[in-house]
Amino acid sequence: MKLKKILTIIGLSAIISACTDLDIPPVNLLGENDIYSSNEGVMSNMARIYSRLPIEDFKYYYPSGFNYSGTQYKQMSCLTGEAVGRDTQAADSEGFSYWDDGYSQIRDINMLLEKVPQYSSSMSESNVNMYLAEARFARAYTYFALAKRYGGVPLIDAIVDYPASVDMEGTHLFRASEEAIWDFIASDLDYAIQNLPETSPQKGRVNKYVAAAFKSRAMLYAGSIAKYNTVNEVQDQNGTSVRICGIPSNRATDYFKAAYDAAKLVVESNKYTLYKGQWKANDPVAQYNNFKNLFLGETSENIFVKYYDATNTTHDYDQSVQPNQTKTGGNDSEVNPTMDFIEMFDGIEKDENGRFKNIGDNGKYVLFNSPLSAFANAEPRLRATVILPMDTYRGQIIDIRRGIWTGDASNGISPLANEGDIGNCDQLTDPHLKLAAGLGSNPAISLNPGDPNGTSMRAAGANGPVSNWDFGNVGGIYLRKYLAESGATNGFKSTQSWIEIRYAEVLLNQAEAAYELFQAGATGDDYRTVAYNNINSIRERAGATLLSGEANLDDINIVRTERRKELAFENKTYWDLKRWRVLYEEQNNRRFRILNSFYSTDAQKYFLSVKFQEPRAGFQYIFTFDTRYYYQPIPTSEINKNPNCKQNPGF
Repeated sequence: MKLKKILTIIGLSAIISACTDLDIPPVNLLGENDIYSSNEGVMSNMARIYSRLPIEDFKYYYPSGFNYSGTQYKQMSCLTGEAVGRDTQAADSEGFSYWDDGYSQIRDINMLLEKVPQYSSSMSESNVNMYLAEARFARAYTYFALAKRYGGVPLIDAIVDYPASVDMEGTHLFRASEEAIWDFIASDLDYAIQNLPETSPQKGRVNKYVAAAFKSRAMLYAGSIAKYNTVNEVQDQNGTSVRICGIPSNRATDYFKAAYDAAKLVVESNKYTLYKGQWKANDPVAQYNNFKNLFLGETSENIFVKYYDATNTTHDYDQSVQPNQTKTGGNDSEVNPTMDFIEMFDGIEKDENGRFKNIGDNGKYVLFNSPLSAFANAEPRLRATVILPMDTYRGQIIDIRRGIWTGDASNGISPLANEGDIGNCDQLTDPHLKLAAGLGSNPAISLNPGDPNGTSMRAAGANGPVSNWDFGNVGGIYLRKYLAESGATNGFKSTQSWIEIRYAEVLLNQAEAAYELFQAGATGDDYRTVAYNNINSIRERAGATLLSGEANLDDINIVRTERRKELAFENKTYWDLKRWRVLYEEQNNRRFRILNSFYSTDAQKYFLSVKFQEPRAGFQYIFTFDTRYYYQPIPTSEINKNPNCKQNPGF
């Protein structure tokens, strides 16, 4: 029976987004027997738990929280260097606390875990086992969201029944050690793996391989904290010293092995594969289409998906990310990939410093027939991830341009005065550089000054960048991943489903854990071989150059870079940079670099300038990560009401 039908029958209110408009009685009008003694009642509770999983998807908005229903002007990818955005002005952190919502979810889960066995006689044993295992998965998922934010938190695995059996002092719980929380997550997931079926009974529900895939993610996080974290916060708890932030370094191998084994279970199940339904060897166009379409439908790679559709629930991803050129209203251009991100990809000509070679050996700009020509040999995964200037989207050529150069190009074009610098282009005094202050004041520039009735083009194209605070592009590139190819582009009308866990991540989790085990000298499998094979499988699908031998996999950063390319803009990179404890090293008075494309009327070609993101409306876009936020602050309200809950260091 479909969940929506179940909810209507049972009469529980608003427990999944598909049913928020139903005028039905509140849950407190039903007794325990109604709720826990039937499959329909338990499933209605389970649906509510699923709907509240802290999935950082299209509706996750780091300033405000999960399931956000407003326009998203800031994006997580603009905090990581993957992209720049007009409204993401500097290093930032979550503007909400997940603490209360997390423990509300845990209470509901613990209630289900306690009550279902009491009423199990009216349900089949297999269904009861399924419900309990799903609940344990959800509890592990919730504690993961808490642990990666706060470290050690109060470990509550049963109902705290205040005031019936526990007085106020009994609710003043100490934080468990961070190590204990990660071990508890592993225990819940092990239970789920053992008791869930191999195939999900219904779309959107978990199975044993979903639990194993998630365990590979969670244990990889724990292993990274054990190995790379340097924060050591200890609390005296009635004479016992408890490390509430940090994990003993000697546990790193244990956690990496747990991550490796969990991923191995998924891999050896042969239930999922890298999607290659449209892929062809030596065919960049097929490889581009294959990767692009991976995110727009059901494929062999999807392991755990949060579903959206026009009937039940929608989001506004397209409105936030779309080009200005294709919008029919609403917002646009909030995610503009950086050159720092683009330069991670293979097949782009680079200088001796590994940066895009936009200036030739003669000291003049390299000229291209189209900006696309500069990236013609890049791995197809790049084009499937971003929209480069003059590429196509929705049947249109996406016209991204910073300006037009009308000077003499016969001896080449020298770098602009602020090439690689900070200042706005409009601060240049060269009369040959034609720019636009805004998309509404975007002059048409004649391509042949001697023929005023001849062809012309807008200085800033259809998307910018422009000089003033305005809608339109601010980084010279657009994001393509997950963008719909048709349908509405304004408001909350997007219906793409969010792939929370896909097979490529499992391979990357296993590869990273394997390489960490190899570095640690762990015995067991041939760990570097596994890492090498996994990375090459992903690179082959991406159209990237394969590693030529295991000996070339000699640096953890090879694995990490592959992860950053493959999982880009999937809200994974931010947490990866935090668990590796490199976010401060990457963002210490950091400016991110953008692509400015210019058309030369004399050469009838493009040149590409690379510079820092331009200041706008007084914002300098300088990023410095505050290391206190490797552990986020516990809400003051919790500290005030619970004297045993110690605040994280620095807050």
